[in-house]
Amino acid sequence: MDPYDIARYDKVHLWIGTNLAPEPEYQRYFELDYSAELDEPAYRVCGFCKDIGIRWYDEDFIGIVPRAETLMTLDDLLRQAPVDSREQDRVKAKCTELGIDKANALFWYCDGATVISRPLKTRYNGLAYIGLFEGN
Repeated sequence: MDPYDIARYDKVHLWIGTNLAPEPEYQRYFELDYSAELDEPAYRVCGFCKDIGIRWYDEDFIGIVPRAETLMTLDDLLRQAPVDSREQDRVKAKCTELGIDKANALFWYCDGATVISRPLKTRYNGLAYIGLFEGN
């Protein structure tokens, strides 16, 4: 995919699940290291970046919804995701397939060119990768 193809940012990778860690600990998974240059050997890659196989992410294209203290229905949680409403049934079907009927956390990354190739049972900061969907 062409890195300058703006349409690639109309696609949304979505993760949903339950994370019971304190919010600061949950957020640390996404922390980028601004103290070093990307090509320095000591550069620390964030947990999210390691998990999806990238060196860094563009903060303009990620959404990290603060996790709720209690479990929410998928409908309530999905209101916070930039997924096209016509994709909601497909998202919920994938959640059902993964055994998720309620959750307290959601994050997304808008870049259709990024390939998530880890097994479906892999957890990303406690959340499951749901898939790539059309954005709204």
